[in-house]
Amino acid sequence: MNKSRYNTTIKLFALISLVSVLLTSCVAPFNVDKVKSGSLEYINADYCGDDLHKNSEDNYISVCSSGLVELLFDETTATIAIRDNNTKKIWNTLPSTDISKKVSSSAVEITLSDGNNKIYTLNSQDNSVNFGNFSYTIGVDEVSVKYAFSLTKETGAKDFSNVEDDEIRADMTVTYRLKDGSLIVNINMNSLALPKDIYLEKITVLNNFGAYETSGIDDYIFVPDGSGALIMTGQPDYEFSPISLSVYGENLATSKTVSNSQCLLGAFGLKNEDNAYLCIIEKGDDIAQINAYRNNENSLNSVYASFLTTDILTNTENDKTTRYYGHKYNSEIQLCYRFLSGKSATYSGMATTCRENLIRNSVLPAEMLNTNSDPLPMIVSLQAGYLNEKGKYKVLSDFEQALTLMTLLKAKGVNNIYLQYKGLYEDDKSNKNTDFSKFNSSLGNAEDYNTLYNYLNSQKFSLFIDTSIISCGGKSSTARAIDNKVINTNADNIFSKVSVTQKLLQVSDFEDRVNSILTTSENVLFDGYCLNDMGKYLYSDYSSNAYSKNQSKTEFSSQIPVLATDKMLMVEHGNLYSLKGADMVLNIPTSPLAYKESFAYVGIPFIQMLIHGALEYSVSPLNATDDMQTLFLKSVEYGCLPSAYWYCTAFDEKQDRTYFYNNNINDMVGYYTRAHQALSDLRDSRMTSHQQVQDGVYCTEYDNSIKVYVNYTSIEVTVHGVVVGAKDCVTIS
Repeated sequence: MNKSRYNTTIKLFALISLVSVLLTSCVAPFNVDKVKSGSLEYINADYCGDDLHKNSEDNYISVCSSGLVELLFDETTATIAIRDNNTKKIWNTLPSTDISKKVSSSAVEITLSDGNNKIYTLNSQDNSVNFGNFSYTIGVDEVSVKYAFSLTKETGAKDFSNVEDDEIRADMTVTYRLKDGSLIVNINMNSLALPKDIYLEKITVLNNFGAYETSGIDDYIFVPDGSGALIMTGQPDYEFSPISLSVYGENLATSKTVSNSQCLLGAFGLKNEDNAYLCIIEKGDDIAQINAYRNNENSLNSVYASFLTTDILTNTENDKTTRYYGHKYNSEIQLCYRFLSGKSATYSGMATTCRENLIRNSVLPAEMLNTNSDPLPMIVSLQAGYLNEKGKYKVLSDFEQALTLMTLLKAKGVNNIYLQYKGLYEDDKSNKNTDFSKFNSSLGNAEDYNTLYNYLNSQKFSLFIDTSIISCGGKSSTARAIDNKVINTNADNIFSKVSVTQKLLQVSDFEDRVNSILTTSENVLFDGYCLNDMGKYLYSDYSSNAYSKNQSKTEFSSQIPVLATDKMLMVEHGNLYSLKGADMVLNIPTSPLAYKESFAYVGIPFIQMLIHGALEYSVSPLNATDDMQTLFLKSVEYGCLPSAYWYCTAFDEKQDRTYFYNNNINDMVGYYTRAHQALSDLRDSRMTSHQQVQDGVYCTEYDNSIKVYVNYTSIEVTVHGVVVGAKDCVTIS
């Protein structure tokens, strides 16, 4: 694996990042507003009629053109549209007048609270344009619209300096700009004006942009659930409920859930006939939610983003409500809409467009992997030991046993291994880092460890030390939720008989944590770090040095590459911001996580199409599933490295069947051999296309024109002249 692609710039990047962090993270203790009241009262806008909630093509004026797209503006509704001059398709902000149903569409919708018990949902059409309380300016390549949201025309018409503190009013400017064929929608939160003690809870942008009523059989909505999913709008789905995904997971400082993030990316898209768009959330992704609806009595097929602009926790008990108001987002919200047509109007085209955007914005590396024609790696996650329910460390794979396993795999024809060595510490959540003196002594001595490493090095295998970087315990400083309670998450421990929770690190200590890892691992022989928790959680921190979720993302994403200066870097799970400087992502999802997959809700390899060829990644361990064959085929279809999760000492009958290597090593070697045959020539190639070619049969194509066919059915099939065996795969050059 090539590690040099970041080394030339990483130190400069780290220095710049350090200055940035010093400027943004030197924050004083945060004052949380705690408000007690009776039951919450929700007040919604009154629908002012179809005239301001629907668009007519006759009302548009042309603002500018860029590439094949044209920016249009409707002065009556104060909304924009995009015309694709290649196909003549118009993407409206509001539903077309051809649609007869009542749909509450708007350019912008906001949720306000009065700091007591009233929650107001207002929108640009009913609460601004309807009252005539808006203005706009048209520039060379943009339109800016200033909306004054209010409950009454009179309140909205006032000069803002005359608005009373108890009046409901919010002023906001939205800029729509056409640049390089893309629509850029920007809200600068510094332009927001609110009366004293009024909180802006949420902003929803373009909630029916491009929404449609009638679907073709191949129409769909793309949402970033897990690896990516399609809502097949042309297929009936009687169990569908509206989808809401929190980008990078829910904020653990305000959420009562403790699950890993299910949405790794801030992007969404929509396909209608021969046209499609992809929207990438370029700014504000860390506070974003992605929402999708299917066509029904009150909605159209639609997808859009909302932004949780204030940290809020609501506790209700016996009709009494306590609300905690915390950090307010004060930066920019920016969305980039890219438009596709013809053969590009597919989820593969969306993925290609998204990848280009992420590379341009330096989120993903532009450089391809340099694999030097090395054999396909096999990921071996080896559990060294664990803490049992009595708090005693139990050895599962000591250094000599690990060496025996590596030697055995080599003898069986596995010629490239990435060893993720897990559980090397007495307590791997205590912030005792990769210091050899902290490795549990019962695993062996320094000579035993060095013998293992020297063997791996001689075979050109790689050793990654598994490290908990934000999970913590012991006397470590811990992050706190908005109500001052310690933030807890579920610990990943398949060995313990009892449920275990773990704390998360105080964000202000993260830089020290990184420096400690670097310092204490200086004299340890290993090839890279594996960050087992960095890609799972993102949170505000209300401990003594408070951080917003946005500031936490800045801190994490600036410090992670420092670990990659001289070492390789693995990240588990893979929230997108955590991949800066990474070489590999472990356990990347191969199916939706938040919603159940069905014939009308279909998983796709969208994340994989973004990163293949630039980063390596693995599927979840094959031996950890009841159906190794199907997961193996999925890993080939999605271009994943094969992986196994093992230990070396039999200790539990049920777990031994799954994780004791001697029980399934031959099966795993067989799957590795097949994966090597299918994927070894593709490690440094872009994944350019993916499609279902017939029921149960899929084709993945790469930029070197190699195609991989995977057949999940129980019969042999012939596709495009290629014979693919039952439950098998074939690679065609």
